[in-house]
Amino acid sequence: MQRSEERSKALGYGALVIVVTTTVPLLTIVNMFFFAGILSAGALSAYYYIITCQQKLSLPEAFTFSGYAGVLGSILSVTAGYILITVFDYRPGTEEFLYISDQLKGVSPEQDTRISQFQEMLRAPLEMSFVDYLLSLVITIVIYAPVAGLGGVIVVWILKRQAARA
Repeated sequence: MQRSEERSKALGYGALVIVVTTTVPLLTIVNMFFFAGILSAGALSAYYYIITCQQKLSLPEAFTFSGYAGVLGSILSVTAGYILITVFDYRPGTEEFLYISDQLKGVSPEQDTRISQFQEMLRAPLEMSFVDYLLSLVITIVIYAPVAGLGGVIVVWILKRQAARA
């Protein structure tokens, strides 16, 4: 029973990292670097499970295990985004894109009009239907699960190298 509780806890930690790095302002910028937040979520879930349960995971098992954290995290992330958009009229990640596009203004005068159009699109009100929610859910799961799984593979690879050296 202890192992299944730790497994659930590990998956929950990974999912929590995904939700935080995809919805909290200024933390969403972490995912601009090859989905670093999602990658680290998969790594965290695999690492926590391996260390607390002293359970060996092969590379495919780590990919699958961390992929589950990616699926759970993407479900929670899209649900949180749906609630933020429909209830609070807030789109996660907007501040970061506006900030970056403000920094790009003035670099190339011919691009300033395109940057202004991009900023207008970001500031436009957004509506999200339930079908949009489901489509976003499917796309997010397809993207986040393998990236989180890759994080688990990286952790197992690093831990196996450290064990071989010792």
